[in-house]
Amino acid sequence: MTVLNEGQIQRSYIMADRGERPLIRGWFHFFAAALSALSSAVLITFAWMTIAWYEALGVTLYGAGVVLLFGVSSAYHLWPWQRAETVQWWRRADHATISIFIAATYTPLCLIVFAPKTAALMLTVAWAGGISGAILNLVWINHPRWLDVVVYVGLGWIIVPLLPTLWHEAGAAVVWLLFAGGVIYTLGALVYGFKWPGRSARYYGYHEHFHTATVAAAICHLVAIWMVVVQAG
Repeated sequence: MTVLNEGQIQRSYIMADRGERPLIRGWFHFFAAALSALSSAVLITFAWMTIAWYEALGVTLYGAGVVLLFGVSSAYHLWPWQRAETVQWWRRADHATISIFIAATYTPLCLIVFAPKTAALMLTVAWAGGISGAILNLVWINHPRWLDVVVYVGLGWIIVPLLPTLWHEAGAAVVWLLFAGGVIYTLGALVYGFKWPGRSARYYGYHEHFHTATVAAAICHLVAIWMVVVQAG
């Protein structure tokens, strides 16, 4: 029987736990998960009290998507997982929830703002893309990084042809908030794709830039969805 010394055990643990990373990795999404759970609970409650049931259902799906995104990410990045296989499954879940979250963000906007046929078409495209992106990450986790960037950015901007309608129905402020969030998400995705800046940072690396961007963009979109819900109520 082979007996591992303390150094070998530590190296094995570090390999299972994704290697040495910046010290604050995961904490942005941890706090975002807690705050999104609270904000989503308030938003969902307000929606069910003020708007149609199917619109409130869309808001509920969005709230669940936000909490799932940040909750899974913080669990993956912060918990000291002991087995490499477990890490890989959490990595799959972490990546898969991103495209699901994007589709979930579209859901209340489409159900509240657009005409039924337009909403149905938009949601079909969004959820087909979201589910496809999730399946991609679940079955092929070691795919090229740029493929994630293409999927996330492409899925995030499919609403562009409908911006004039959104502007007319929901107002300029909503469109500008969605646009600002989209730009921030895109910049974060590019930082993730290029692993820059902060590739070798001890505290705040490229992945932290990416996480910061997702939190900032999610706030922009949360405010926009709040505005849409209040207008519809």
